[in-house]
Amino acid sequence: MLRSFFILLTCLSALSVMGQTKLTSEQEKQVLAKMEQSSNALHSLQCDFVQSKRMKLLSKEMQSKGVLYFKKPDKIRWQYTTPYDYTFIMNGDKVQIKSAKKTKNIDIQGNKIFRQITTIILNTITGGGIKNSADFDVTLYKQDDVYFAKMLPKKKEVKQVYAAIEVYFNPALTMVETIKMIEKSGEYTLVKLLSPKVNTNINESFFKVN
Repeated sequence: MLRSFFILLTCLSALSVMGQTKLTSEQEKQVLAKMEQSSNALHSLQCDFVQSKRMKLLSKEMQSKGVLYFKKPDKIRWQYTTPYDYTFIMNGDKVQIKSAKKTKNIDIQGNKIFRQITTIILNTITGGGIKNSADFDVTLYKQDDVYFAKMLPKKKEVKQVYAAIEVYFNPALTMVETIKMIEKSGEYTLVKLLSPKVNTNINESFFKVN
C-alpha cells in the first residue's frame, strides 16, 4: 500500500513538471514583444492585492490585504489595510515607510540593497524589461494558459534575500497577475493583484514623501 502511494506521488510530480513548458526562442521573442507592448501602454495602475506569506514555523499562511497605486516612471504606493496599517511609498529616489506608530524616510541612492529591491518592484509590476534585466537570469515558461517568468538573481545583495522570483501574467499578456518571491530558506511571499484599473487618474498626493 505504501509503495503504491509513493508511485502515485511520483506520477503526480511528473505530470506537474510536464504541464510546465519552457518556451522556444521564437515563442519567447513573441511573448516578450507582447509584454513590452503592454508595458509601454501602461501609464498608471490602481488595484487591490492579497499577500500570502508562507513560513516554516507556522501551520497557516499569514495573509494581508491592501491597495496598490503605480504611476510611471517610478511612483508606487503599496498600502496594507488588513490586518494592519502599513504603507510603502516610492517617488523617484525617495522612499517612505509609514506605520501607525512611526514614519521613516530612505534615500535609495545611498542604499544598494534598497535600490535593487525597488528596481525589482518596478519591473515586476509593469512586466517590462524583465528579460533585459542585468540583475537576473530569466527563463520564460507556459503552464496551461498562463505565461510566467522565472527570475534567478545574479547579484549577491539580492541572492542574500531571494532564491528566485516568479512573475505570472494573464493569458492575454496584458497584465501581471501574481508575483511569487521565494526566499533562500524556502519560505515565500505570494502577491495577487486584483481588480486592476489601468491608466486612470491618480492623485499625486498619494506619492508624496514628506
